Parts: sequence; structure tokens; C-alpha cells
Amino acid sequence: MDAFSETASLDEAQLLSNPPPNFGYLLRTRREEAGLTIAALAAKAGLSRNTIVNLEQGLTTPSPQSLRRLASIKALRLLSVVNPERQQIGSWCTFAYDPLAMTRLMEAALNGPGGQVDQTYLYLDPKSAVDWHALSNNESYTLSYRSQVPLIKIAERIAKEAKGIGIDIDGLGCGDGKTETELILRLAERTTSDLQCYLLDISHVLLAEAYRTAINALAPKGIPVHPVHGDFHDIARNPMLYAHPETIQRLRVFLMMGGTFGNIRDEPWFFRDLAACAAPGDLAVLDVGTVRAPVDRPDQISQLDPAIKAKKPADIYHNFLSGPLYRHIQGCKSVRLRTELSVHCPIPGSYSIENWANVEKDYEPDRQFLVWRVKRYDVTKLSECLLSLGWKTLQSWQYGPDKSAAVILVQRQ
Repeated sequence: MDAFSETASLDEAQLLSNPPPNFGYLLRTRREEAGLTIAALAAKAGLSRNTIVNLEQGLTTPSPQSLRRLASIKALRLLSVVNPERQQIGSWCTFAYDPLAMTRLMEAALNGPGGQVDQTYLYLDPKSAVDWHALSNNESYTLSYRSQVPLIKIAERIAKEAKGIGIDIDGLGCGDGKTETELILRLAERTTSDLQCYLLDISHVLLAEAYRTAINALAPKGIPVHPVHGDFHDIARNPMLYAHPETIQRLRVFLMMGGTFGNIRDEPWFFRDLAACAAPGDLAVLDVGTVRAPVDRPDQISQLDPAIKAKKPADIYHNFLSGPLYRHIQGCKSVRLRTELSVHCPIPGSYSIENWANVEKDYEPDRQFLVWRVKRYDVTKLSECLLSLGWKTLQSWQYGPDKSAAVILVQRQ
């Protein structure tokens, strides 16, 4: 047996004994890169078309026989994901990241008199992460929004601004990392720049999923992936996420995908900190919801914005929003959710959709908690505000049903 065959055998054994947790995403990505249809792959592997479909959608786990047949197709490069040399990638758990302390603070707040609850608490416990993952991968949301993000156009503009220098991509609040990974793949197709990926999230569960998604897609292309446990609100306490004067010049791109930007409590405060951490020329990609009516027309907003018009969150949001309250409020009997409109937002022209929870307990008055807010923006006024904070809008793209979302690319001046 030659050295290559011996290595391949070891890698095959490792793949069979420990397949990647997100094998379906990996299989679909590699099949598409190889230019194979589902039917063509099924024929080559001697498997049924339904088997391939179920594997790619994560409906079934791969059997050793299926893995062996798929691994034998060199065009899929499945054995490369278990190459130990590709797994030597650093990760960070920042000093500011203390989930134990945050959980204690969350429980103290939820068992207090009520009021605003830090929105990051919704991601702390594993069940909350599972509920968020189900929500963000809902078929309707995926078809209407996640699959419609103009990733190719964003990648083309980032490549243009990079002008051939190395690019560091920071996925802030990356969630499951799918959108960030897809964007980096599109960028890799359009530039010869050296790329590195950093993924930051407050949820260990989601960060682990994002890391697996990214490493399987990017490591075979020679793109390092660095997971960072932390809170993007503490950007200044995460030095691996920003440029340093003594380092070789590289373009830094901060990504806030999936509406993450709209969850920030005070956007000007955040972007002042981000400006301090960025070098002139660095970029930020902001994926935001857009206003349905002018902020000075609240009655019109209530009629046109489906989230406000419904007066309570859609059923699919219920587990995510109420779960932490049921799990962490002592003696919680019931949670009733309602949706309200707030026009008191730091960014001119924006409004906030707020989800409030009424918590009922035995022998105690009901308590009210603001558990979630997401903002919608007037793109022009948002760009004007960011310019005053040192960030110039280079380009924006509207997408989604009725152009209800937009991606804004801004540059540090």
C-alpha cells in the first residue's frame, strides 16, 4: 500500500467512525461544487435519489455503507474534512465571555419585578439555541429571506474594495453560520486574496454549529476558521476581531447578517466602538429590516407591518420567546405574549417591534417583561446617521417580500 492509499484508508476510517454533525450541508456543498445533480450523484454512489435528498436535508443520518460509497467519489472530497492538518485551527474564549455569570444575572432579572430583559439572555441555554435554530431555518423564512440575500453582489463589491490584499471576515452574532459561510464561498470565487474567517457568538451551542458548518465548507479551500466565544457588544474586548497598527495591512469586514443589527439596543453607541476598532477602509455588512411606513405615521405602520398588525408574535416564535421564562422564573404558571410598536429609537426614521411577556405566578401580581425587540430602518436615514459616526455607505441592496429587507455595505472613513 502506498502512502496516499494508507492515508486515504485512515481518513476513511475516521469518517466512518465520526461523520461530521452537519453532514447534509457538507454533502450538498461538495455535490454542487463538483457539478453533480442529485440524480447523477445517486447513480455514481449506487444509492437511491431519495437517500441523497434525505441526507442533504438532514432527515436521516448516513449509514457506514452510504458513507463508504460517497467517500469513494473523489470529486466530493469528503475525506479532506478529516485530514488532521486541516483541523489545527485556533479558537478563543474571551475574558469578557462568562456564561455562568450571565446566566445568574438572567435568573436574577427574570425573578425580579419585571421590565427590560437583556436580549442576549435568549441565547444562553441550549434549549433556547435549539428554538432559535428552528426559527431561523423555518422553510418560509428561508425561502423569503435567507435564500434571497444578494450574496454574489456583496462578494463582488468586497472583492473590489480589497484590491488584492488579505481579507479578515468577522461574523458578529453568527448564529448557525450558514449565511456567513455562503458569503465567504462566493467571495473566494471572486478574489485571489488570502481569506480568514472569524465567527463570534454568545451561544456556545450555536457557535459550535457555525464552526462545523464553516470548517467543512472553507477548510478544504485553505480558508482558516476561528470560533470566538463572546458578545459582539464587547467588540473592543475582543482584540482578535480588529486590526492592529503593527500588523500587515489587511481588509477587515464585519458581518451582521440575519437581522442581527436590528437587535442592538443602541446602534450609535455600538458603531462608535466599532469605528474605534476598525482601520480606515474597513467594511461592515449590515442586513436589516426596512420600514413599512414613515415613523411619524404610527397608525399606518400598524396597518402595513404584519408583525405589528398581528398584535402578538407568530406561533413559531412562542417557544423561543417564552421558553427562558418558563425555565428560569420560579413558580411561573403561564406566559402571554403581545407585540407593541415603539417609535423611540436612537436611529432617526427607525421604529422598533417589541415583544412583551405577561408572566403569571401563584399568589403574586403578574409581571411584565420586554423580552425581544427588532428594529426596522429607513435606509437613507440610517446611512446618514452612520456617516456621522464615521461610516460611509458604499452600496445597498433591497430584497425579500415587498423589499422589506436590505443589505447595506458601509466603509470606515
